[in-house]
Amino acid sequence: MGLVVVAIAPALSLAQTTAQNSAPALRSVKSLPAPKVVARYWTALGGEKFLRAAGATTLRGTVQTAANQTGSFTLDRCAPNQLRLELVFEDDRRCLGITGASAWVQTTRDGASTLVDDIARQRLLEGWILAGYMLDAKQQGIALRSLPVVEIAGQSCYRVVFTSRERAVATGYFAADSGLLVRLESGEGVARQVFQFADYRLTNGKREPYTITLEAPGAPSLTLTVQEVIPGSKFAANHFDIPTSDPTLDVPALLARITQNQKALDERVTQYTYTLTETIRRLDGDGRVKETEVKVYEVYPLTGGTRVRKLIAVNGRPLSPVEAEKEQRRVAKFIEENEERQRKRQTGKVDDNDEAQRRRLSISQLLRACEFYNPRRESLRGRPVIVFDFRPRPNYKPTNETEKVIQKLVGTIWLDAEDEEVARVEGRFASDFKVAGGLLASLKRGAAFVFEQTRNAEGVWLPLREDFNAGIKVLLLAGLNISVENRYSDYRKFSTETQEVMGNPAGAPE
Repeated sequence: MGLVVVAIAPALSLAQTTAQNSAPALRSVKSLPAPKVVARYWTALGGEKFLRAAGATTLRGTVQTAANQTGSFTLDRCAPNQLRLELVFEDDRRCLGITGASAWVQTTRDGASTLVDDIARQRLLEGWILAGYMLDAKQQGIALRSLPVVEIAGQSCYRVVFTSRERAVATGYFAADSGLLVRLESGEGVARQVFQFADYRLTNGKREPYTITLEAPGAPSLTLTVQEVIPGSKFAANHFDIPTSDPTLDVPALLARITQNQKALDERVTQYTYTLTETIRRLDGDGRVKETEVKVYEVYPLTGGTRVRKLIAVNGRPLSPVEAEKEQRRVAKFIEENEERQRKRQTGKVDDNDEAQRRRLSISQLLRACEFYNPRRESLRGRPVIVFDFRPRPNYKPTNETEKVIQKLVGTIWLDAEDEEVARVEGRFASDFKVAGGLLASLKRGAAFVFEQTRNAEGVWLPLREDFNAGIKVLLLAGLNISVENRYSDYRKFSTETQEVMGNPAGAPE
């Protein structure tokens, strides 16, 4: 099936028009702010109030490829961001699913697979656009901005760029005369897909496109012709989930082994020094990057499982001698404070502000506080994996602030089938999370993270990357949209030699 399901796009190309022919039409159409363009779209479909009450919808009809292969399709949509497209060509069945937390594909030949990285991020954004009618953008963490009016196939179109917190980007083209969405371009490269919509008809109080053309690089174009619209469809709770499982798996025993292995990995990391490259991007209200900062640290383990970061470069520039001396004093103070905390712990006087008590979310905590369901066997980075979806464990009582955070998460976890180690975790906040009851800060729904571990040449599993994207509200300040990428490299067993480097006042890497 290739990219037919993974990357969907319209078969019709943009009509080529000359500047002389298009200029008069474009001058007569004034640009509009993105929210107003989207509001006109709601009105054209049937009204915002009607859309909010419309519920789920099923479209059914015929599908034809550019090679004249014919079949049938079923497209199920459920607000705010669930979608399932099934294509059937004789003995060939293809399916794309978007759950709102993850995306997947399934084919007769290759079976089912959970999507990751850019492709997954683009499909999730498209799920909201196509199934949620672009409602509640702010609450979903989607930024909107307008582009200049353009002409497509002889009609002037407003353009709106949609950017998710995970930096997935799509551009919608809305006909200036009708307000309807006629084209959607999403992603780049292998993640790119473009939709074109035509022949809108009023059906059960709402306009639906009866012709949808789809195309993607390296895949045959498709034309979907709607024959039936079923409003108010009722779907099972797992209808949009990836339709595969492995009844032979002893899930409790597997998760118990994974938990023990992860604890051993967490302990193993404390035996290494490594390089951490941290990239922080601050985004404006339109979702565009307005500031980027890259910091490089050397990280060293300390007593009690704590780690200390030593800054060595900012934005590609090594620290000056003055900056390096200041950083060395900070590191020395941190080490002294950690030693004091460890002495208190040995005497039973645990400091409530102990860094170990308030450290970031760990995989071990996630395994303890969540329930895992829908197991399936897939492949990731060329290795066999067992994949689960996860959600908060019912009736679980959190024991600390971190576990309170976990209770807001839904997502997917990939477990290496051979070594029984956690290979990848993707999670996102299903609702807002207020820090200290909202007095300090709050994370907005849609904030998401990715964490990966990798197997080195010696067969040892260690952290590889962390990505975090969020909208944050701090005290009474304006909201802040940030993207943080952490990359781990240059792992070395901690020894006397690396300890000497840590004490180097100049702070220079080896």
